Amino acid sequence: MSLRLQAVMRPDAMRAATAAKRWTVLDGLRKRLFSDESLKQKWLLGPHEAFRGEQRRGIFRSISVFCYHNQPIDGYYFEFGCHKARTMRLAWDAFHALYDWTYVAFDSFEGLPEMDGIDRMPIWKKGDLKTAEETFIKTVVKHGMPKEKLKIVKGFYDQSLTPQLKEELAPAKAAVIYIDCDLYSSTSSALKFCKDFLQTGTVLVFDDWFCFYGDPERGERRAFREFLEENPELTFQEYIQTNEAKAFIFLGNRGPEVSNGGRHGYGNGS
Repeated sequence: MSLRLQAVMRPDAMRAATAAKRWTVLDGLRKRLFSDESLKQKWLLGPHEAFRGEQRRGIFRSISVFCYHNQPIDGYYFEFGCHKARTMRLAWDAFHALYDWTYVAFDSFEGLPEMDGIDRMPIWKKGDLKTAEETFIKTVVKHGMPKEKLKIVKGFYDQSLTPQLKEELAPAKAAVIYIDCDLYSSTSSALKFCKDFLQTGTVLVFDDWFCFYGDPERGERRAFREFLEENPELTFQEYIQTNEAKAFIFLGNRGPEVSNGGRHGYGNGS
């Protein structure tokens, strides 16, 4: 091969070598990113979710012990926000052997609603956290809950939580109210609806108490504070807390002479 031909080919060979080197680098980065993502998913689906599950399971078992020691506490198990039926199944596991409750699932089954400024979070968009109604029912029934023990209230809360529904559910009260609807607007609607179903000993749980960075002016925390401000006669006692959730026990209506001064428990003046 002539020196001239070699000289002509040398730039091509150099370009090929450069391209091969670049591909090797990119392939290494791709493999590293894939490895990092696999490690992330392995952690999230393993220890991360296992820890969250144990924390939630502890909440339900604690409530079961509380209700057993303070019998009789009869009525409904209300759950607002039922994605994947995880907490509904935990509730059934913890309660059904001891209490003859009806389990009421309040959910749009269409995912999150449109969110305004106060409820916006980078991790959420409209339609997230969606579990189809049919899937939810099949999951719960397969887990062991008789279908007749389950009542579905489908729809966004500003439309589904009606006076007619209150009449339908009355006169029974709620033994446990589990609020897992994340948003301020949804939580506000749920609390207003539940007021008439409170009885002494009702356990009220907020699954996302520390969402929105724990900001008391957003999410479930703001909704509960405003609910107490609007209903100063209602008294709650702080109960159990995890890294995500917080629960309260309803002590009853203390009356104006208590709510205006010597109020005990949680809320205005506590």
